[in-house]
Amino acid sequence: MTTFTLSDELPCHADTAWAMLTDPTRMNTWSSARVTLKEGGVGDRPDGVGALRRTTLPHGGIGFLEVVEASARPHVFRYRVFRAGPLLHHHRGEQRITPLTADRCRVDWTVDVALVAPLLGRGMVAYLRREVRSSLTVLRTLVADLEIGPASDPAPVTGRRPSPDRLAALRAAADRALAEQRAIADRLAAADDPKRWFARVYQYVSEEMIANAAAPSRLGLEHPDWVLALIPTFHEYFATNLDAYQAGRPAEPAWQKAWSTCERVDPENPALPIMKGLLAGVAAHIEADLPRAIARVHDTDFADRDLREFRPDYLRLAPIFGTASDRLLDDLPDAYKPWWVAPVRRLHPNFLDAAIARTGYDVAGHRLRAFSAAVHLQADDAGGRRDPAEIDRLSPTPTPRRNPPRSDR
Repeated sequence: MTTFTLSDELPCHADTAWAMLTDPTRMNTWSSARVTLKEGGVGDRPDGVGALRRTTLPHGGIGFLEVVEASARPHVFRYRVFRAGPLLHHHRGEQRITPLTADRCRVDWTVDVALVAPLLGRGMVAYLRREVRSSLTVLRTLVADLEIGPASDPAPVTGRRPSPDRLAALRAAADRALAEQRAIADRLAAADDPKRWFARVYQYVSEEMIANAAAPSRLGLEHPDWVLALIPTFHEYFATNLDAYQAGRPAEPAWQKAWSTCERVDPENPALPIMKGLLAGVAAHIEADLPRAIARVHDTDFADRDLREFRPDYLRLAPIFGTASDRLLDDLPDAYKPWWVAPVRRLHPNFLDAAIARTGYDVAGHRLRAFSAAVHLQADDAGGRRDPAEIDRLSPTPTPRRNPPRSDR
């Protein structure tokens, strides 16, 4: 990891500096990189927590996606790159604005960056320093002729922390869901049922979510209670559809496809149906279950918050899917693994994720779209709240409701 900070004094009010530094439309008047707002954050603002931006570097047009992680106008603005190809390991920026006088302020722009290859990392750091310095110089010249009045404050982010009792209840409910997932995977494994492999990776994902919620600093999670609250809801959809399929009742279409794909056999290429079944299960979880589960949990437990406040944590969870995949690959017999897995695993985990995205299923891209779908699902056209039962009815083939592991509120 390499960190550098560049500072400059701007001949303007701190509010003007904030507007110029955080609004993509204004940023494009001084930044050497092109910045486009993809989705607003809290309050539907470009400077709100959870906002998504696409940044395209000059001299080659390399692009990446950023999420706004912290926003305290007009003092602190932090963003993180979360989608930029396999060579980037970490990239985060923080801009601090310190008022000096009524018409003058200082900007300290800190960048943390790490690439998979150290030599490339040094070159990238030098390049970023040069571009940030050049952009700040243009900004200093530009703001001297600007007068931007104080903007309305961003919608507040509460920063509420759950009580120890509440967190313990959520952990207990997540643990009960995990215990049932382990039992399902063990039962399928004992029967040599090919659905065992997806059931096992599902269990591993829950284990990783719980472990990181218990130690939020590992991934920098801000809302471990939100992470824990998701697990029983995900589990309900997963287990209900498996029960229906095994009993010969209609499962929801995505799960019907996933479970039937898992059961296919190809003697000439045993790995193919296993991998297709795994990816079909991942698709059912992400595309069918994630949006409604996120919306349902929000309306049930976090209705007083803006859902976009949780998007940074949602994106911080991305590494757990790679960890769960690695654990499953260790379990799979060699005959069930595609030939390219072994050599790619010797490289950085980013390369395995990229290979799976290109050859099978783009987990990161679909997860990003799933959260956006949840945002749209959570609020109706009038800006009100949907009833949780309505969210559960959105599937074309509703399944009977199970009794999920309870979390006492």
